[in-house]
Amino acid sequence: MPEQMAFARKASGLVRGLSFVDAFGVGFMNQGLTPSMWVMISLGLGVYTGGNLIIATLLSALLCGIGFSLVWGILGGSMPRSGGEYIYNSRIIHPLIGIAESFGNAFVWIMWIYILAPWTVDPGLTMLFQFLGRPDISETLTSTVNTPLGPFYLWFFVIATLVNFIAFLFVVFGLKIFARVQKVIMVLGIAGCAVILLVFTFTTHNAFIEAWNNLAAQYGSLDYNSFLASARSAIEGAGDVLPKTWNWYDTLGVMVAGSWLFAYSYCITFIAGEVKRPDKTIILANLSAILIPAAFMLWLAIVLYRTVGFEFLSATAWVDNSGTALAGYTLPWAPNFVGLAAVINHNWFVVFMMAMSFIVFNLWWVALSYLAFPRILFAWGMDRMGPKWFADIDYRWASPVKNHILCFVLGEIGILLYTIFQNQMSGLSVTGLEIVSVFGVTAVAAVIFPFSKKAKNIWDSSPYKKWNILGIPLVTIGGVVNLIYLAILFYFFIVMPDLEGLAIGSLLFYVLIWAIGVGWYFYWKKRNKDVGVDVSMTFGELPPD
Repeated sequence: MPEQMAFARKASGLVRGLSFVDAFGVGFMNQGLTPSMWVMISLGLGVYTGGNLIIATLLSALLCGIGFSLVWGILGGSMPRSGGEYIYNSRIIHPLIGIAESFGNAFVWIMWIYILAPWTVDPGLTMLFQFLGRPDISETLTSTVNTPLGPFYLWFFVIATLVNFIAFLFVVFGLKIFARVQKVIMVLGIAGCAVILLVFTFTTHNAFIEAWNNLAAQYGSLDYNSFLASARSAIEGAGDVLPKTWNWYDTLGVMVAGSWLFAYSYCITFIAGEVKRPDKTIILANLSAILIPAAFMLWLAIVLYRTVGFEFLSATAWVDNSGTALAGYTLPWAPNFVGLAAVINHNWFVVFMMAMSFIVFNLWWVALSYLAFPRILFAWGMDRMGPKWFADIDYRWASPVKNHILCFVLGEIGILLYTIFQNQMSGLSVTGLEIVSVFGVTAVAAVIFPFSKKAKNIWDSSPYKKWNILGIPLVTIGGVVNLIYLAILFYFFIVMPDLEGLAIGSLLFYVLIWAIGVGWYFYWKKRNKDVGVDVSMTFGELPPD
């Protein structure tokens, strides 16, 4: 049988029309600048209260800048096909590993939809209306109605569904429209984040205390010192201590939550078959999409410590993350870092810009799931590892429309379940899944890429074949650095205080997803064999461009 007949199509049908700016935008927007800062501070410091944001940012930027840029940049540039790490792992390691791992990642992208679309409502929109002095609207968004099955968050579900549908529309009509809208969303998101940073930059420590105390007096809330004392007491009541200075253990722990800001530019590789000059674009876009968020986070960390104070920042993070109703705290919004900026400046336009930044980054996160999930399925379809329609392309828009529709339906089911159960920690569970499955397996593939007999033809034609230090291939070095970073994340995810049950449950869930993926592989391998197609032929070469 001719080799090209082993693939589902003789050509992908996808168009290489994305520029460096477009590819960078995909990676940068998937780092979710403002909401990821919130996660790093409120979740990171909220759990590891002795963490140092400056050091955690520098370490993350160094390890990801080397590890993630080299791993995903070199693999993506060597195998420039849309579909992400499934292409690399199936060619370098084994198709069984490629499918099982990719099956898990497909679930990850659906999980991001049902976590992040609701986040656009709460804390996104609820925070906005609290800042604008309309707590009644915020309460309506998160209120329940009685149904025969029990209380249901009606408006929460309706708006999250609308967010899901808007994200679907941004992507389903092709990457040309997607790229145009992305530029607008990116500018708005960065502008709002810059407003937050400027508010802290031009506020002294004494001015912040004065602003906090004035607002506290207005609402009959705790002043600066009283809040700190009350939070310290609450933390001690929970069996912990609020540290007065940083330590290394907690600083490394903060990096788990900080990974949202540094480890997700890899999204670029899902559209590698649609990028111009992938050999240069993918690696440079990955690196830029790591360093620029790092610069923003470093700026934020410096001005927060100067303006708010180390101990007070950790205390507010703990209160925001724990959901503890701190006795005497009656300010109309949560004390997250955006809320702290709103304490300083209440101008309606300023607070609108700050909350809007959080909202639009969340919205685009959902849109990026519609970029990745359909292309994972498309890559399976090209290798005959799924139904034939997985590889269908609508030629009007050069888009896998049927896969987009499936993504929307699955995402909507997830939103419904999230609305019912309201598990705010689901995002951390997804992070654990990606550390173990997606990032870890692909880092191993990068380490062995130059030495894999299966991928010898691909490595020999790679534009990075001669990239080495002291005779060691740069992609191998990148993979090792990446594994060091992932080991830090995995350890502190597993030992995260009070979340042991989540970690164990997440690991069991990962095993289940992989088991389903293994079953999927053997089913489609047998089905193809029954009709006379040897799919093993497809995994020694790259799919058609």
